[in-house]
Amino acid sequence: MTASCKICGGTTRVTHRGTVLRRHKATYLMCTDCAFWFVDEPHWLNEAYSEAVAAIDTGVVQRNLSLYPRLASVLARMFSPAGIYVDYGGGYGLLVRLLRDVGLNVYWQDAHCQNLFARGFEWDGSRQGAATAVTAVEVMEHVTDPLAFVDTCLQETGADSFILTQHLHDLTANPSWWYLAPEAGQHISFYAPQTMHKLAERLGMTYHAANTLHLLTRQDFRKGTFARTVRLHRYIHPWLRRRLQSHVVPDHQLLVRRACCAG
Repeated sequence: MTASCKICGGTTRVTHRGTVLRRHKATYLMCTDCAFWFVDEPHWLNEAYSEAVAAIDTGVVQRNLSLYPRLASVLARMFSPAGIYVDYGGGYGLLVRLLRDVGLNVYWQDAHCQNLFARGFEWDGSRQGAATAVTAVEVMEHVTDPLAFVDTCLQETGADSFILTQHLHDLTANPSWWYLAPEAGQHISFYAPQTMHKLAERLGMTYHAANTLHLLTRQDFRKGTFARTVRLHRYIHPWLRRRLQSHVVPDHQLLVRRACCAG
């Protein structure tokens, strides 16, 4: 008997069996209702996360450089330039630093990775208050229970919107799809458009898509606003850089003051 879908509770079918980390047998299941595609009982995760960022992820820098103008445009234009934002699963903190350099109040959170680039700007709800929105870049493919994960992020931060990146699958359950990345063993959850709609429905949210950027929100945005904002980031981002004050110098001054007080 296969496991039930963790998003909609539907029945699942085995799509294929494979090998991860070159030695662990993995069974891939897909929900017959919402098309959530996932690995059943990935018992190797502690081994897979011996390094938080897999060595084969050579796109980590390029991905952040490409993404941050789009994300900055969404946060500032659809939400607020003065909002408080939390990057869940923030990795080494590169994206947080890039967004703060633009002038946005973004904070880092990651239980599994060392913060290198955004030190001093870790999320602490008791100090920063409720967040305007949560971002999760290259995170949702790593979680075993997406519904519980998003719900926890929203409850912990007080946010009503969740912005994520994700390559959606095409329902063919192709075992050779590059995004499965069995060599690293970290990618265990995969989504189709109907999966995202169902996830939003279960959370009492609406779903908006813009290629690999996705928005789950309880705010009432007009259809197409999200995709249009992402598409126009080439014009919005330069305008933001002129309008907003970068946090590069103020952040430096704040950290110097903290270091002096600590001494």
